Parts: sequence; C-alpha cells; structure tokens
Amino acid sequence: MQFWATYCKVLGYIWLIVTGLLIVTGIVAVWMREGSSGVQELLGPSNAVNYIAMAIALIPGVVLLKLSKNLQSKVKTGK
Repeated sequence: MQFWATYCKVLGYIWLIVTGLLIVTGIVAVWMREGSSGVQELLGPSNAVNYIAMAIALIPGVVLLKLSKNLQSKVKTGK
C-alpha cells in the first residue's frame, strides 16, 4: 500500500506541474498574439468558462494528492 501512496503522490504532483505549465503557456500565447488586453479579457471575471476549464484540469491532481494522504494514513494506522 505504501507503493500506491507514493505513486499517487508523485503522479499528483506531476499532473499539477504539467497542467500549471500548460495554463501558463496558454496565457503567454494569448499575451504574444493579442497583447495585455487579450490576457485581461482571458482572465477577467466575466470569462467564467475559462476558470471552470482550469478547475477541471487541476482537479485530478488534487484528488490524487488527497488519495495519497488517505493511503498514507492507512499505512500508518496499519489497516
């Protein structure tokens, strides 16, 4: 069970790092193509679809980290 806890933790961090890099790359691409006004429009509060898409992309990494903590606590308690 220790293997799966470590596996989920590593995979969760990798997922969050790769997703974060993709999000930042997308923002930089918008900046290069449309300038700062494009980034303001992309990250503005009226663009809720963008925030929902970012949350959906980040949720699997967070869930993997939570699962890792859960498995780690089961290993410590001996269940």
